[in-house]
Parts: sequence; C-alpha cells; structure tokens
Amino acid sequence: MAEFHCRLCDCTDSSTDIKRDAKSGESLSISVCSGCGLVQQTSMPSDEDLRIYYSHNYRKDYKKTYYPKAKYVRRAGIAALDRLRFMKGLVDPADSPKLLDIGAGGGEFVYMASRAGFEASGIEPNEGYSEFAKEEYGKDIRTMGIDDLESSSVDVVTLFHVFEHLAHPLSAMAKISSSIKDGGLLFVEVPNILQADASPHNIYFKAHLFYYSRPTLEAAADRWFETVSVDDTGNLRMLFRKRETEKPRSALPQSAAAETRQRLSEKGWVEYLFEGGGFLKPFGKLKRSIEERSVRDRKPREILDGLFARSGQ
Repeated sequence: MAEFHCRLCDCTDSSTDIKRDAKSGESLSISVCSGCGLVQQTSMPSDEDLRIYYSHNYRKDYKKTYYPKAKYVRRAGIAALDRLRFMKGLVDPADSPKLLDIGAGGGEFVYMASRAGFEASGIEPNEGYSEFAKEEYGKDIRTMGIDDLESSSVDVVTLFHVFEHLAHPLSAMAKISSSIKDGGLLFVEVPNILQADASPHNIYFKAHLFYYSRPTLEAAADRWFETVSVDDTGNLRMLFRKRETEKPRSALPQSAAAETRQRLSEKGWVEYLFEGGGFLKPFGKLKRSIEERSVRDRKPREILDGLFARSGQ
C-alpha cells in the first residue's frame, strides 16, 4: 500500500479505497484524510513527471487533440460567459482591471474577458493550446506555469479546473497570492467531490490529484484569502479576496473527514439519476450536439464573437 501524506494538513492517517479512472479504466488509489477530509490520490507523481505530462500529453489524453475543436471552443465560450456573470458586481470591467487566467487552455476565457472590458492575459503549460490561443485570438497567452508568476501584477486571478491538478496546493496558493495586488480577487472553480449531479462513472481521473469540497478548498486558501462568494450546487465555484495580512496558519475544517466519508458512501446511481438530474442529461447532450453542428466550419473567433453578441454582456 502506498504511503499517504495529506498535502493540506500534513496528516498521515486516512481511509483508502481503489477507484477506476473514468478515462482509462485503470485503478486509482484514493484516500480521505482523517485530519481535514481532503480527498487526494494516495501516492503522488513526481513534479518532473507532472511537468512533462501537462506540457505535452494532458490535452491529447483528455481532448484527443493538441488543438481545440470547434465544439470545444463553443463549450469554453459558453462557460466563460457564465463565469463572467458569476463575477459581476464584485469587480467592474469598466475599470479595465488586469486579469490573469491560469491554465488558460485555448484562450477562450481570456478572449471573452477582454471583450467584457478586462485587460486579460493567461498562462498555459500545454504548448499546442497556448500557441492556438495566441494565433487565433491574438491574446497574451504565455507557455508557462505558476512558478514564473510576477509579484503584485494583477487585480484578478482565475483558475478553472486547474487547482485540482496542482500537486502542492498550499505553495500554489502562496504563489498566486503574491501575484495579486492588495485587495484583489481569486476565482477558483474545481470539480465538487460532494456534488450529486456527477455520474458515478465520471468522478475519478489520474490527472486529478485532489478532489475538493467547499471546506477543503476554503482551508487551502484561508491563510491568504477570505471567502467572498460560493456556488457549490454543481461544480464548486469560490471567489476569494486577498487578505490584508497573511494568517500564520490556515483554519482546518472540523468534522470534515467523517462528513466526507458519509457523503461518498451515499453517492451512486439513484442519487445521480434522480436528485442530480442524471436521467435528463441524455436529452441535454442531444440538444448540445445538434447546436454544435452549426459551428463545425466556423473560425474560433467567429464562434466566440457570436456567443458574446447574444449574451448581452
């Protein structure tokens, strides 16, 4: 059995189970920390293995291409507009705030945020996707990771389905905090390990090192950020504001381990199909498939401009 070490609270005690990777079907050892309730892979890949994987193989493994297809551009554009709506009222794009999207992918959020008034840029470790973003949208998307972030350089940092891939969450939060100006915002979205609307066959992935809930994500940020807004009805979205003074240590969630284990034991097909609305998802996928056919031959920028024009942003 692999040795467990929690990267949030340093606990070495856990409950462990073998799960299946939703993409490959291979076995994954997943542990729930007995101290704070964080769910993580029991044994972590090395930092060098992760660097190589994300810069060369991750997008190919998960999207089957080094460059986003038209349907993925459309999906990313729709998600970008929804995320901009979540931020509305908390930051005013009219002030042209500097925004940095970490793990920018094909650059769709950076482009949409720019259209909305932000001075937006991004970083993306995958060479194919970052080059696509620069060529298609003409935006500042650099091929790099968070270790190279500049200090106090932006007003807003966004990470969408990125934080669960970062092997050292506390050092990542510290680095991100150093890149944000005083009073600036951090917007994190991750899969929610406690959500009811995730298919039991689509939860665990070898590329996801951690599986956050609201208490554990809040604890990961607590030393550097205070919580501003939360939506945990599906994917977990949390908007944080940088603290004036860094706390000496993070406040860890109480009773989270037992509550997380209880929720994980409840998750299954009955919950997914009825409480999570899973029985309706095939109809939604069919509707989306029909809509995506209309953009197959369109240029990426044309797809996003059309979505933005209809959004009323």
